[in-house]
Amino acid sequence: MRWSSNGIILNFSKHNEKSYILEIFTEEHGKHKGLIRGLHSKNKRSIIEPGNEVFASWSGRLETHLGNYNVEPIKLWSSHILQFKDKLSAISSICSLISLTMAESQPNPVIYSSSKKLIETISKTEKDWIKEYVFWEMQLLSEIGYGLDLERCAVTSRSSNLNYVSPSSGRAVTDEGAGDYKNKLLILPKFITEFNANYESKDVYDALNLTEFFFKKRFFSPNNLNFPQSRNRLKEIFNH
Repeated sequence: MRWSSNGIILNFSKHNEKSYILEIFTEEHGKHKGLIRGLHSKNKRSIIEPGNEVFASWSGRLETHLGNYNVEPIKLWSSHILQFKDKLSAISSICSLISLTMAESQPNPVIYSSSKKLIETISKTEKDWIKEYVFWEMQLLSEIGYGLDLERCAVTSRSSNLNYVSPSSGRAVTDEGAGDYKNKLLILPKFITEFNANYESKDVYDALNLTEFFFKKRFFSPNNLNFPQSRNRLKEIFNH
């Protein structure tokens, strides 16, 4: 059995002295693992860094077998950001979250397309990439069935001055609706509901804290999964 597809490198681990187990989020076959051999040279090894875009060819006796990969580079995005700790953490976090949340061998064209675009944005731009990252996490939450409802207040039904999110329902809340319960609610940064709003590091931290809460509550904890360390590192970068 053979197939080929464009894909995003998610991770790799050493299998033995001659091969690695490679996981790729492919456009046509979803998240898929396979063995890859012959990575003795530095150039070939650099192709399988997380976040890189490749053309992958897989072959195996059965779809359920581990099989073998051959990959050809399309865009080696990792080489663009080696000196940027925040960007490296972001791309590592993207790949880890995809690896942990996407179902095996099931294509998700929405997340594939948005992930590809986000990795390019992170690699090429200096500003606002972190805002795009936050929106990507919110989209991922929605795609796995746990989207937030930030259109209007859960208490007053108003669509302006939304400053909080209920940790129980995932719905937005205004100051008025929050009342005396503000300290029990999650902060909703303005830039999430008002696209042109200015934002600082604290707003990014609050946004990442918001999505992290619902990832953990609705997916990671029920499935007994650890939250990715790369994502923890990314949030801490904005904790100042």
